[in-house]
Order: sequence, then structure tokens, then C-alpha cells
Amino acid sequence: MPKISIILPVYNVERYLEACLNSIVAQSFTDWECICVNDGSTDRSINILEAYSAQDKRIKVLTQNNSGPALARSYGISEAIGEFLVFQDADDFIEEDAYTRLVELMEKTQVDVLGFSYQTFPDGHYSCFSMKRGEVLSPVALLKSTKMPQSSDDFSFIWRYMIRRSLLLEHPVTFDSRIRVGEDTVFMMEIFSYACSVYLTDYAPYRYRIDNRHSIMHETQYRPYLEESLSVLYEKKRKIIQKNAWDKLTPFSFDLANRTVKNYSRMLMANRKANGEPKEKYIREVLGLPMMQDAMHVIGYRNVFDSWKEYVVYLCMKFCFMPVLKRYF
Repeated sequence: MPKISIILPVYNVERYLEACLNSIVAQSFTDWECICVNDGSTDRSINILEAYSAQDKRIKVLTQNNSGPALARSYGISEAIGEFLVFQDADDFIEEDAYTRLVELMEKTQVDVLGFSYQTFPDGHYSCFSMKRGEVLSPVALLKSTKMPQSSDDFSFIWRYMIRRSLLLEHPVTFDSRIRVGEDTVFMMEIFSYACSVYLTDYAPYRYRIDNRHSIMHETQYRPYLEESLSVLYEKKRKIIQKNAWDKLTPFSFDLANRTVKNYSRMLMANRKANGEPKEKYIREVLGLPMMQDAMHVIGYRNVFDSWKEYVVYLCMKFCFMPVLKRYF
């Protein structure tokens, strides 16, 4: 049984895939399997995967019809046999000693979950957790150590975690196929709700590529799934927060509402605009979504914005005052 199972969803990334796979093959730690899930790619991605698999039997290739990263990761997890699970995006890469150091930390701390920092590529920006680092803690203690569990993106990227696979065998944590953006956030929130111990480190072996204009995070064309995806994402987050009473530890719901009003509203407006819809129509419909109404209810009249101008726009959103909103969005 390999020590590590690397889950790698792949969709139309022929430009970056070799660099990603090379960074895995070059690892100083060698006891791993890499489960590559081809998510219905229409470019040369599958050919690249098969070529690498032919050269290195630790690389396993699975194929499914295009279903999104959630189901691709779920498929990979179901086939994994390693003691520890890690995830990687096919346009990213990792340092040569990454798994050596991460496995050492897992075995030294004996935690259920290990979180690590990362750098963006190509600008080299370093990003770490807002939660307390360098100490074995319970998820409860970690949540108490931050006021920004949502806006800090502490749960946002599954590839910044190493997870003991036995935790997934013991608890029903799965990806929701309806969520096409941010699905890993819900997954990690559920993992935290079941984990007994977590260790977060400042070590940053992961390189997160931000110059891939074809990635799902940079999509500018109309995405018909986006509204349902973000709505389900918001609802599931709220349920996890309420079920675990996390608002007693940190202002989680408030931070989520803050992110929803500031970020999700813009994403949804831009998506409707890309579909060529009349401005007043899509503004009213986006602001009328249950998640937007709930988020504005949670925030109330508190000014959480960087400027008075933004706060005034928020008040106009709350009362759907079109003369201002039509100029702003």
C-alpha cells in the first residue's frame, strides 16, 4: 500500500499538464500513487496522461464523461489506497521535497489533517492560514483563533491539505456534484467537523498557477450552472456552520455573508451580463436570490466595507434602489 494517494483531476490542460506531472515524478519521496481522472478532456491531455502512465506505473489513469472537478475528485478518492490523501490541480506544481516534508510532519504530529501554505505562480505571492499555525490543535481551537474563516480562504483550496484516508472511510464526506465553483470549501469544512486534530504549517511547497486564463476560476463566458452552484454552496456552508455551532467560536456566518455580498454578487451579475440579459432584470433577480437575501439579513446595517461609497451601494442593494445600482453594476 502506498503511503500517499495523489488525486489529480484533469480537464483540457495540455499546456500545463507535463509540468504538473514532472513535479510529481521528481519528488524525493517515492512511495506514492497518482490517480489522474481525465474528466472528458477534448485536447491532448489524455495522450499525455497515458504516456506518463506507460513510463511510471505509479501513475494511474481513469476516465469519465465531463462532470466537473467534484465528481472527478470523488472518483479518484474511491480508487485511492494510500494512507494519506493529497490533491493537486493539473495546472499547478509542487516543490521536489514537498511530500518528504509533509509526510514527516504527519508522522511527527499524528494529526488527522495537515494544512500547508502556498505561493502563487508566476508572481511568487506567499499565502498562509489566518488560523493558528505551528501547533497541534482541535478544529474548535483553530476556529477560535481566527475572525475570518471564510474571507481568509482557509478552507478554500483542498490542495493545501493532506488528509488521513481513514477519516474518509469512517465519515460520509463527499463532493456535491451540483457545486462547480468552491466545492472543495464545503468538503474541507465537513472534514474539519469530523477531525480530532489538525496541524497548520507555514511551509509553502505548493505553486498555485494564476495565469491560466482557461481555468474555471477565470472563466468570463456565461456559465449556466453558476447560480445554482453558488446557491447550493452557500446553503451547505450555512448548514455546516449551524450544525456544529461554529458561530459560537468565530463570526463564521457573518464572514460568509460578507463574502457573499462583496464577491458572489459581482460574479453573478457579471455572469448574467455575459448572457446578454437586461441590466435591471438581472440586478433584481440576483438580489432576490435566497442566499443574497439571507446574507444581507445577516449583515443588517453594519458597515463592513472598505469605503463609505461601498457601504452606500450595499444599502442600495438592500433596498434595490435601481438608479444607483444600474450605474454601479
